[in-house]
Amino acid sequence: MDIFSLIKQDHQEVASLFRQLRDAKGSRQTCEQLFTQLKEALELHSHAEEQVFYPALEEADVTEEMVEEALEDHQLVAELLDELTTTPKGSAEWDEKIEILEENVQEHVEEEESDIFDAAHQLLSAADAAELAERWQTVKQEQMARHGK
Repeated sequence: MDIFSLIKQDHQEVASLFRQLRDAKGSRQTCEQLFTQLKEALELHSHAEEQVFYPALEEADVTEEMVEEALEDHQLVAELLDELTTTPKGSAEWDEKIEILEENVQEHVEEEESDIFDAAHQLLSAADAAELAERWQTVKQEQMARHGK
């Protein structure tokens, strides 16, 4: 298992939660449960990327700009998640914001899985990618433990 597979796994989980949220339109309770899962998944993923993946890339100047952009994406996603937390689930405003969030996350994922991964593949050896995967899992477990999950 390498860092790229783990990141893709998270991306697929998030995409699946967005799909389920679209299907759950109209059911407030289901929306709330799914949103809670989505928020946790995105926050955990962002945290792990910021602690493990991005620092490994920042050491190489090539990706500095990409990493900065990705961090800005994370900031925007965090702001949207905060807004959604207080927006009544199932309202028109909620639907609109979820859509904006999904678009932002999709763009981020595409950027990451193409440009950033391409650069990272050139910079990281297979051993590096495997070691980062271990650190990634540790960071996520620690974060989950800290939040009592």
